[in-house]
Amino acid sequence: MPLSLIPSFESTLRGQSLVIQSRQRTCRDVFEHCRTVVSESESRIRAWVNFGGDDVDRVVDERDAELKNGLWRGPLHGIPIGVKDIYDVEGLPTLAGIPNQTSTPATADAAMVRRLRDAGAIIVGKTVTTPYAFFDPPPTRNPWNLDRTPGGSSSGSAAAVASGMCLGALGSQTGGSITRPAAFCGIAGYKPSFGLLSRRGMFPFAPSLDHPGPMARTVDDLIVMMTALAPKWLRTDFLGLISEATLSDVDALPTFVSPLGAFVEKTEPAMIDAFNSTVEVLGMAGALVASRDPDEMDLPNLWRHHRCLMAVEIAVSQIERLRQQPDQFTPAVAALIEEGFAARSVDYAAAIQFQRERRQSVARAIGGSIWIMPASRGAAPTPETTGDPCMNSPWSFLGFPTITIPMALSPEGLPLGLQLVASPGHDVELFRVARWCEAVLARK
Repeated sequence: MPLSLIPSFESTLRGQSLVIQSRQRTCRDVFEHCRTVVSESESRIRAWVNFGGDDVDRVVDERDAELKNGLWRGPLHGIPIGVKDIYDVEGLPTLAGIPNQTSTPATADAAMVRRLRDAGAIIVGKTVTTPYAFFDPPPTRNPWNLDRTPGGSSSGSAAAVASGMCLGALGSQTGGSITRPAAFCGIAGYKPSFGLLSRRGMFPFAPSLDHPGPMARTVDDLIVMMTALAPKWLRTDFLGLISEATLSDVDALPTFVSPLGAFVEKTEPAMIDAFNSTVEVLGMAGALVASRDPDEMDLPNLWRHHRCLMAVEIAVSQIERLRQQPDQFTPAVAALIEEGFAARSVDYAAAIQFQRERRQSVARAIGGSIWIMPASRGAAPTPETTGDPCMNSPWSFLGFPTITIPMALSPEGLPLGLQLVASPGHDVELFRVARWCEAVLARK
């Protein structure tokens, strides 16, 4: 299928939700379209660990039967959703991309999977993740260019959504594993405030950094997914966003702060040009945009402490597996675990203290504004790497919510993403602003 940074409404989760609700298409129609795309594209893209099967067909028929009987579960009814293979899905093994891994089928769904099912979504299969959701390259290829990486570790989820194999997917982020693949594949991705979404039934990498989150074509699609994924006390806010108009009142136009100066040495020239052009477009649409050097972040030490937390926490969570099955660890993961074993308790304590202090100081600096910056250093690199998470890991370390949307194409015709950041707990406002940005950029 032809790829575009501005998908047709009919190709989006929200668009298909409306045609199912209005009975213009059946759940079977929507699923069979996705299955056709998989059959035509999977041999080249390799996004799936498994897709479809008798159980999935049964659920599709059940959702159509419910509609015939007058039961509509909500905007996710009949929507095909992929699940990154670090979440438990009842009846399927959770392999987490681990080499030589064998696993018995899960006996229950992860919390996020169960919420999607209860909302009427059809869990169509497991998507490829890099081993242990770390940096090792996956077999998955970028739908925009098969000679480029889709990013990682939510590689299969991003590629499956971008190519139309499913309408949304679950990803996760410890460093940059939602933001970067979404940016590389030209889709939208949301990393929530830390702790907002349940990690129950999710393979642990670094519990103080792990964030579940959705990936889809547009911000509205993410909002629909959040009507199910969000905790009960927040779901009505997301339901309200579905019917809420895009920001139009001048008084409601956003205030942006760009911390790009602190990251500029790591950012490729084409990305800087695209970002500056995007900032100009947003400013012409009425947004207030200022630049700021975020000294509060102390980026060199932040990146160092982020690495320490990852190393120590994966070492703790995987020590028994390493002792019993060392062949299940890639060299990169084994090296990270060795770092964790070598770390002193005082190093870990210092990282936790730094994290706590920086959360407070950076939250004060952001205040009620939205920070905007590139979602990656540049366009998707070649498949030997999944890309550098340096633009994303600060927000994973701090636990701040981020949304990534497409903003431009690189000179090679590859997607470049815009990353929006808010203070913890300001997720709903972040969605409002991201949707406004998406609408403005679609008109440029």
